[in-house]
Amino acid sequence: MSFGGGHTAEARHSTFETELSAAVGGRPLRMHVGLGPNTDSALITIAFAHPDITDDLIAAARRAFVTESVVADIASEVSRMPEEQAATPGASL
Repeated sequence: MSFGGGHTAEARHSTFETELSAAVGGRPLRMHVGLGPNTDSALITIAFAHPDITDDLIAAARRAFVTESVVADIASEVSRMPEEQAATPGASL
């Protein structure tokens, strides 16, 4: 996984909220800021929909962000495990 960028969950959340605010407000988005590809895509969709942004578009962006954040957090945990533990099925759960 290349997204997450080694940032903390709090930093990713702050970045997401900043980019969501930009998309909703019609301001330019920053790319390659550590958000996942589905989150980026959802934010771009919102930006293109401006000013006709629906609650569903915002909810979809939030779902994408949460899903990709969980994946990034799990990948980060696995990368910090000893190699033999990381190779054990279910070790990260």
